[in-house]
Amino acid sequence: MLLLTSLVRGPRAAMMRAQPVSSLHTSAIVAAAPRPSAPRTKLKSHSAAKKRFFPVMGSGRGSPLSIKFKRTSSNKQHLNSGMSRVRLNRLSGTQVVSSGPVSRMLRRLLGPRL
Repeated sequence: MLLLTSLVRGPRAAMMRAQPVSSLHTSAIVAAAPRPSAPRTKLKSHSAAKKRFFPVMGSGRGSPLSIKFKRTSSNKQHLNSGMSRVRLNRLSGTQVVSSGPVSRMLRRLLGPRL
């Protein structure tokens, strides 16, 4: 309690008590002050997703919701010397991603690029 009373009794206490708080925040001053615009962040596409997935048109209706994504099969880049030729040939093709949640996630990741 002594600390608070010593701060109030200091030389600046008279100046601090001179201005009422209500005069500092009037609506006229707040309304006249220019408001800074909200910073618009740049939407960036996900670099890993754009290297792995390629957009293709879906059912041909032309709506952006019908976009499907094509990807190459995984597990064929390295450590495949022990795999059978049948498996390696099967992994050489591409896969189409058309399910709802995965396609929605890819549209969000690749949004600026589409």
